[in-house]
Amino acid sequence: MTYPPSGNDPYGQQPPDAQPPSYDPYAAPQPPTYSDPLAPPPVSPAPAAPSYPDPYAAQQPPASPAPYGQPDPSSAPPYAQQPDPYAQQQPYGQPAAPYAYGPPASGKTNPLAIAALSTGIASIVLICCCALLGVVVGGVGVTLGVIGRKQIKERGESGDGMALAGIITGGIGAGLSIVSFIVGLFWNFSDSWTNF
Repeated sequence: MTYPPSGNDPYGQQPPDAQPPSYDPYAAPQPPTYSDPLAPPPVSPAPAAPSYPDPYAAQQPPASPAPYGQPDPSSAPPYAQQPDPYAQQQPYGQPAAPYAYGPPASGKTNPLAIAALSTGIASIVLICCCALLGVVVGGVGVTLGVIGRKQIKERGESGDGMALAGIITGGIGAGLSIVSFIVGLFWNFSDSWTNF
């Protein structure tokens, strides 16, 4: 590679032996020439229209036989004998099996399940104000939930999830109420000993 490289200079500098430009850069600018804006544009010859086949011409039938051994539809008679649509139909398989998991649940919800859920939620709320009442209400919620689930299984009613939720919330409410009562006792006794 030679230095300086031949060709155009990437920095826009001119070599020392370059010729000055042929125009005078300090001369007054010449007015531009405009064409007439109202003159019609030049007309170019229209391209030749492509030739398309006639879509209404009669079409020739296919020369090859129908694929897959099917009969040629043009050789079939126009009004073939159709089967009777009202003829006796064959039965469709076996009837559906009866319920395999016991009787279907009726639309009735067990009232003990509703009461179990209500008292279970109430026992959690009662932790804040009076813990001993929360223990009693939580125990009632657990008892109602157990009895309600037994009735639901015997009678086929709905509401098993509510009864289970009543058992869980009643147990949590009773347990937290007992813990709250014990913590309250220790707090009160520790407070009373420091006042003497």
